[in-house]
Amino acid sequence: MAKLPEEVRKAINKQDVFPIATCSSDGVSNVVYVAYLKAIDDEIVLIADNYFDKTRSNILSNPKMAFVVRDKDKGSFQIKGTVERLTDGQVFEEMQKWVRDDLPRVAVVVLHVEEVYNGAKRLV
Repeated sequence: MAKLPEEVRKAINKQDVFPIATCSSDGVSNVVYVAYLKAIDDEIVLIADNYFDKTRSNILSNPKMAFVVRDKDKGSFQIKGTVERLTDGQVFEEMQKWVRDDLPRVAVVVLHVEEVYNGAKRLV
């Protein structure tokens, strides 16, 4: 598993909305914006599943995901990894704490960081 560089974690902490990309098992891509994405350490990113439909379908059939974060000084970072979707347990409970109570909070998607890019340059 790769580790998020500190500069990427800082960029994630500054950003409010994130485009995340998934792909179905038959190659149909899907990109959505999410507001509840959080790096909990340098190897794992949590994403709240509040209203996922195609995204949920995609990660259940093809557990790969990527998202982009932008830093005004360092440019964009692309983070790629394998995901798992959890509906109970400690990580799910953690997500429950930081997502607004009026949202569905159906599941938490756990992204295990595998690759990080700054533009076209691979960082890890």
